[in-house]
Amino acid sequence: MLRCLLMSILGALALSMGLGCSSGPEYPSSVYDTCFTVDNCVETATLCEELSVDFSGLTYVNAICTLTCETEGAISPDCPRAWVGLLGSCYPSRIAGGIVDAAICFEPCYVDADCQFGFRCLGAASLCGADPTCPVEENDAICVPGPP
Repeated sequence: MLRCLLMSILGALALSMGLGCSSGPEYPSSVYDTCFTVDNCVETATLCEELSVDFSGLTYVNAICTLTCETEGAISPDCPRAWVGLLGSCYPSRIAGGIVDAAICFEPCYVDADCQFGFRCLGAASLCGADPTCPVEENDAICVPGPP
């Protein structure tokens, strides 16, 4: 009887240890967090880019952890995955008032709630108006500074 009890306990212990050591789900990167300097960012981010966007006569400024990218467009393979499950979008930082004269990874979104506090979700029409040279793809939307 004692032997059966001991075997049951050892079996349960082995099972729980095996489950505890299993690899968990792969979570998206937190590259798109807000920051004050690049030191506030995760290791994979190389920039703390300040962005500045105008809404209804007010200017909203905030900074995100990000990195430069080469393959411009929505769902760029150069950009880390965001919390909404998509790869980031790669566009020139100037579309959101950025100060780095390069293409950077922006956090993709569907609605404002997908963005961090102090950011909102805007698509090409809102970011560029009727500008035919707008690099933002027609059906893409990214998180940019805005009213909470």
